[in-house]
Amino acid sequence: MHVISRRREKLERCPPGHAGRYIALFDLALALWGGFVEEEKIDDLNEAITLNRDALELRPVENEEGDRSRSLHALANCLYCRHRKLRAVVDLEEAITIEREALALRPPGHPSRVASIYDLCVFLRVRFQRRAEVCDLEEAIQLLREAVKLSSPGRQWGSLILGHLIRCLSTRYESQELVADLEELVTLRRAVLELCPRGHADHVTSLHDLACDLRRRYAKTAAISDLEESIELYRAALELRPPGHCDRSSTLDELTLCLSTRYDKLGMAADLEEAIEFGRAALKLLTRWHPSRGEYLHKLACNLRKRFVKQAAIEDLEEAIELLHAALKLRPIGHPDRSSSLCELVFCLSRRRDSYRVVEDFEAAVALGREILELCPHGHPNRVSSLHDLAQCLADRFRQQPTAAGLDEAIILEQEALDVLVCGDPSYDISLRCLMDYVQMKIK
Repeated sequence: MHVISRRREKLERCPPGHAGRYIALFDLALALWGGFVEEEKIDDLNEAITLNRDALELRPVENEEGDRSRSLHALANCLYCRHRKLRAVVDLEEAITIEREALALRPPGHPSRVASIYDLCVFLRVRFQRRAEVCDLEEAIQLLREAVKLSSPGRQWGSLILGHLIRCLSTRYESQELVADLEELVTLRRAVLELCPRGHADHVTSLHDLACDLRRRYAKTAAISDLEESIELYRAALELRPPGHCDRSSTLDELTLCLSTRYDKLGMAADLEEAIEFGRAALKLLTRWHPSRGEYLHKLACNLRKRFVKQAAIEDLEEAIELLHAALKLRPIGHPDRSSSLCELVFCLSRRRDSYRVVEDFEAAVALGREILELCPHGHPNRVSSLHDLAQCLADRFRQQPTAAGLDEAIILEQEALDVLVCGDPSYDISLRCLMDYVQMKIK
């Protein structure tokens, strides 16, 4: 507050027409903006915006000192801060327009060009998050690529620019899933890791982030080398996130996912054992109501189910069923991941039913199958498989407890699945064989 008072006094000594009025306006606006950052008093920010506008009127064109571009840059930042505080879209729009003008006054080679690029790209990315117009993201990415070339990687701006480019590319990948974006992300992540060697405060985060993008690239390209490197990086990150570290559970979870994926690919039992071990450890670190608890329960259940399929140890299947029931409590009706836990539970109940012929499992599998089908309306990509699975559950129940109504429904469901499938598709042949079996069962 003392700084603001002194700068007010300075402005009073510089009335309109005074040669020092521009500097006095700019300095007071800067002090008020700093006060807002510390105390978040909106009146300070509003006054800073007014003063920056007044200063701009005194600099209609750029001068050798760069006064106009400097005031434009300051005004844009103030408007963006007010947008973050009050969520007024008009402030964000004006901030973008004004920062564009500042950037135009700071051509390649200008010492403050990178600063304008960075702020403009922040504003554009925020607008993309609001409007989802890819042109904003495209512009930000192009500008940030230019800024990467202009800035020294080891300096503050270089690290900030790299980080922002990574965030923009990651956002575009999540929207468009372009492999080229993943390729660039991996290259940039490696550059960041080189800037953050062991002992650096961000070293472990850099390890974790590179491993995440390598895993995502493996999911797209199936290059086993990416999965292998991802596992090694997660192991290194886990060593630096010992028990008690706030991010240990997320690294355990990611490592579990990679090991489980490698097991699916190569079938090495050691990977599955380790995935189960790490999955249990990750789950223990979550509180009862942690938002990721349902996901962790589901993943551990899936890995136990895989081990049951391999080793036929019924205790694995029993535990998987128990975990899936717990996951479903955390994934109520309407939850986007409920159907995946339902499907997994139906599969586990079916395996237990096949082994022990437990009547309750027949009934539960049918009830769950109906719920899954309700979540897959006409046109849903999983409707055909849901129709087929429910038909199988009904037919299995019929074999245990012959009731014509259940078998009739199985025939109707399998027929609907065949109506959607195309002759020659492997799934078509499977459904056709099942339908013929159901019809024969009814005749007998």
